[in-house]
Amino acid sequence: MVKNLRKVLFRIERGLPVDWTKAKKNLLSLGISQKSMSQALSVTAYGGNDYRVEVKDKKIFDEILLLIEPANKSTRSAASLSGNTHLSQVNGAMLAVWYANEAIPINRVFKDEESCPSPDRKNALIIENEECFLFKEDTFKFVRDFCNVDMDEDDVEFIYGSGNSITNRRIIPYLKAFKGEVYCLFDIDLGGLRIYANLISAGLEKEKIHYLIPEDLEERLVKSRREATEKELGELSQVYGITEKTDRIISALRYYKKTIEQESYRAEK
Repeated sequence: MVKNLRKVLFRIERGLPVDWTKAKKNLLSLGISQKSMSQALSVTAYGGNDYRVEVKDKKIFDEILLLIEPANKSTRSAASLSGNTHLSQVNGAMLAVWYANEAIPINRVFKDEESCPSPDRKNALIIENEECFLFKEDTFKFVRDFCNVDMDEDDVEFIYGSGNSITNRRIIPYLKAFKGEVYCLFDIDLGGLRIYANLISAGLEKEKIHYLIPEDLEERLVKSRREATEKELGELSQVYGITEKTDRIISALRYYKKTIEQESYRAEK
């Protein structure tokens, strides 16, 4: 049971969905009080057995970890003694960012004991796909030409999203600090919609964060060879109702039963 709970808490730290009903029952059986869980965690039902569980109070969350494993294997340093670093939380976060006309990206480092750095540009463009990030100029041209985005490239901070890691609680204050808009270039699928939902759940304003889709979305779905699974189509209800644009995406995915990987945008260069 303890091993499974460690995995669940690790998924919570990463912002991944968990079966909270089962996890809560196991935590209670180990003596973790309902009050402690309510103080430490915010729970949102996705649907079925999937829940979004967010850490509200890091101190209480760490105390729960200690109660589960008194030897404190919650840090990677301690976990390395038992060879279980893959199950432990990383004590910080890192973000690759890049600017127009710069030769190489830089890394932003976020640690609990240090103040959050400030963005150097007005707007953010979060790019989930690594290849699209590496060819940021081509990606920006696509966003400008096909996604109806009007902004100066020099005002943009290009951010490598790397899947759901962009929703790390240490990174959220940095994203909130952008004075302009936060644009999200995610895959057109359940995964991308979940990342977007997690960012809003973490506190980014709907009016400020935008899920980018090409204007000819439906035409691209017709041509796509990336079939959506029945499981994925069924779980789209978990992220329905966030914004009018995401609901349009969901309706299109359900109708065409296909998805789009943003790497296909590279063909537009």
